[in-house]
Amino acid sequence: MKLFSSVLITITIAVASVQASNPTLYIFGDSLSDVGTLKQLTLGLVPPNSYWQGRFSSGPVWNEYLAKLLGYNLYNKAIGGSTSDNKHSTLIDVLNINIPSTQDQINFFKFTNPLYILDGTRSKDIVVLEVGPNDFFAELNNLVSGALSVSSFIDILSNTVVSQLEQLRKAGFKNFIVANLAAIQYTPYAGQHNARALAATTVNAYNQQLAAKANTWARSASGLGFFAVGDIGGFVESTINSPAVISALGLTDIANPCIEGINTDSVGGLLASIMNCSNNPSCPDASLHYFFDPIHPNERVHRLYGYFGKELVTALFQGSTYNLTEPNLLSLISKNNLGTPAPKPVRV
Repeated sequence: MKLFSSVLITITIAVASVQASNPTLYIFGDSLSDVGTLKQLTLGLVPPNSYWQGRFSSGPVWNEYLAKLLGYNLYNKAIGGSTSDNKHSTLIDVLNINIPSTQDQINFFKFTNPLYILDGTRSKDIVVLEVGPNDFFAELNNLVSGALSVSSFIDILSNTVVSQLEQLRKAGFKNFIVANLAAIQYTPYAGQHNARALAATTVNAYNQQLAAKANTWARSASGLGFFAVGDIGGFVESTINSPAVISALGLTDIANPCIEGINTDSVGGLLASIMNCSNNPSCPDASLHYFFDPIHPNERVHRLYGYFGKELVTALFQGSTYNLTEPNLLSLISKNNLGTPAPKPVRV
């Protein structure tokens, strides 16, 4: 028994040592990146059980694949419903709880890891900041009415995001990916609320401004390893508008979600819509739909983005890049057999 205990302890220590020596992928973001945090915060209520293990999808999400493919540990504080800063925009009135913004997530990291900047072994760590769609949804009424102009909205959001990049740099991070806005004009939710045109205008203008401001910041920021804009907007455009990619992924429906939320004239009920999604998906195979619910993509789309991210990160560490093109996406799908339902839990 003592021998068995000694062996078990040795194995446990060895595994912990390997994990500690691996670089870490740090995620600050919203429901696109959430791996179950909001589910825990709401004691299992949101999202409903029709969502896979608290992910806002039918299976694992993109950063789980990216970490696995890179051989990285995963530190993920992303939470569904998160905006960039609750001082500017918030969805907390829907749930009557304080959903941590990405600013709150960053503050928590800095408070709990004050010596991170002094750790010289973390040069391969990567930080991803992914936020913005909930800021848009939270301000949708004001944008529709004209109470808030699109230009003011994108100024506030882009300045907030760049400020958070600088906070993360000062905390000690060297390798950065900042996500732009997903092409939310294609979501069923935008269609339900007649917001496709407004979303398209806002997404395009914001993504241009974010790229300009963030790249200007990166050129003047000291100590960076690499910096890139994670083009989620371009990824959605490149996949949903490509019959070849959709076919290769094995998707059969790019317009209708597998589970429906409430469909009212209110444009502020984003999380309320998710809370009211049925526990029983309305389609026989959720993995065949591009959208799992009115806002979020399904498991196959997440998996492809994770594999694309791996190629991008590998190129960035080599001082190069990996272009978001149809041939590259088709090659990834074919080479990695991504036209099938995703394994659960994540496997690569």
